[in-house]
Amino acid sequence: MYRIIARVVVLVGLVCVSVLASLANAQISPNLPNPIAAPNPLTTTLSIFRSNMQDKIMKSAEAMPESKYSYRPTKDVRSFAEILNHVGDISYILCSNAKGEAPPAMAGAKGSKAQIVAYLKGAFDYCDGVYSGFTDAHLNDPADFFGFKTNKMFILTQAGNHDALHYGNLVTYLRLNGVEPSGGWF
Repeated sequence: MYRIIARVVVLVGLVCVSVLASLANAQISPNLPNPIAAPNPLTTTLSIFRSNMQDKIMKSAEAMPESKYSYRPTKDVRSFAEILNHVGDISYILCSNAKGEAPPAMAGAKGSKAQIVAYLKGAFDYCDGVYSGFTDAHLNDPADFFGFKTNKMFILTQAGNHDALHYGNLVTYLRLNGVEPSGGWF
């Protein structure tokens, strides 16, 4: 009797796993970039992640109405506009650090939606140039992270990590204002 129950449980379990695996696979885009065959797979992986996060941030910046750029859920947190300006600032700082040069001159006050979107685009374009010049052989080169000695891979990882962190903030701000985030391929 127990053998029959065990066989049925195992069979049902295998069917469930098979169905769930096929459903999970169907949710992953066939267009997902695969860096394995790239000449510099590690750098390419970092660049794909950063690029995806920056695309989501740009779509968030464009989706939020300008009248809501001053929105902040509580008085103790940054406004939507302040988060976007911060992301642009840190992108310039981290990417110039990885490149081994001083940050480019950052524009002054960035208050309107058009100014902030342009500033973000400039920061992200600057980072694109930095990432495109990297090879895996340079990832362990020495770097400085706000006074701490590390390597370039850490700096490049932090650029994507920082973007992902603040994209989470932006999604919350968008939803609290009735705006649907665009999502993306992952």
